[in-house]
Amino acid sequence: MKNLRKVIILFAFIFITGIFVTVITVNNSLNKTEITNETVDVQKDTLYLLKTEKKTV
Repeated sequence: MKNLRKVIILFAFIFITGIFVTVITVNNSLNKTEITNETVDVQKDTLYLLKTEKKTV
């Protein structure tokens, strides 16, 4: 019976340690600040320009 308690305590210790390490790892990867500047090129819609050109002519 004492051996069973030791096995259960060892399993619980390993389980709780695994959860703790996982939480710390996920928290660190979520807290990373990555600075990404995206450049967006503004382009005119050629179909819109062609339609408006036909309307004005």
